[in-house]
Amino acid sequence: MKKCFVFDFDDTLATTTARIKIMMTGSCPENDELVGCLEPKQFSSYELQTAEYFDFSEFRDSDIIRDADPTFLLNLAKEVDNEGHDVYILTAREDDSADAIREFLASYDVAPKMIHCVGGSQKNIPERKREMLMMFIQQYDKVYYYDDCSKNINNAPNSSNIRKYKV
Repeated sequence: MKKCFVFDFDDTLATTTARIKIMMTGSCPENDELVGCLEPKQFSSYELQTAEYFDFSEFRDSDIIRDADPTFLLNLAKEVDNEGHDVYILTAREDDSADAIREFLASYDVAPKMIHCVGGSQKNIPERKREMLMMFIQQYDKVYYYDDCSKNINNAPNSSNIRKYKV
């Protein structure tokens, strides 16, 4: 039986100090104002107000990723990787984070087959994650999916060959 294990990164495999900044548009970019910060788990439920936008710059900081604290699921990722199962990372971060995530995981002896970064697109994150999971379902007999976000779990495909775990 061909199995794969798909993990979100933030607050699933690791916790970081990275926060999403809420910025208010000023008269010019130099005058934009910081009006708040969100932890990753708060992001999906926050509604931007008029003239507000998100700044994800801390999520591109490689040092913050490398200094992350592992969660208990990192042990599972290591175990299934050592057993020869394919491990994938499916994160809302942007592509420029992939190398730092790979370095972080390598320091714990986890070698993911691929890191899929679905942030930074026009599509919403739960939909992008769903599309990737649909591809995994077609390629594997059993897919195990771990994510801390209820929206991502609820939007994941319903299929007899996927198991979804909200952590």
